Amino acid sequence: MVRLDVVQEKVSSAAGRLDDAESILSRPPEEFLADTEGRDLASFYLFLAIQKCIDLAAHWIAHADWELPTDSSHAFKVLADQQAIDRDLAGGLSWAVAVWQRIGREYWTVDHARIQSEHREGISNLRRFLAAAALAAGM
Repeated sequence: MVRLDVVQEKVSSAAGRLDDAESILSRPPEEFLADTEGRDLASFYLFLAIQKCIDLAAHWIAHADWELPTDSSHAFKVLADQQAIDRDLAGGLSWAVAVWQRIGREYWTVDHARIQSEHREGISNLRRFLAAAALAAGM
């Protein structure tokens, strides 16, 4: 059984950071790309939200005593294999993990224009994941 307090904190924190990122990413492209500080901040907010989702997936898997994932992307596949989330969502979350890796490990390769153009679907998938985790925890 997952710890409700852990799930509540991670869901709340991730949702707040997604709101923060979305408010910046929703700007017109030319405005967003010209604002170096704003686009970096949006990327950082996304990074934090995605990290909370990855942590939440790991917590869910560990407490269910399912197969341990080999990496962050695999965590969402494990959840899909256990029918905790659907396969399409697990596949969609691979975008989030790829963004998280680029921001966290190779910041100079972050394509801000691409993140902005893909953020709606990516953030939607992250929100769907948070909702599934909250539901599974009984929230």
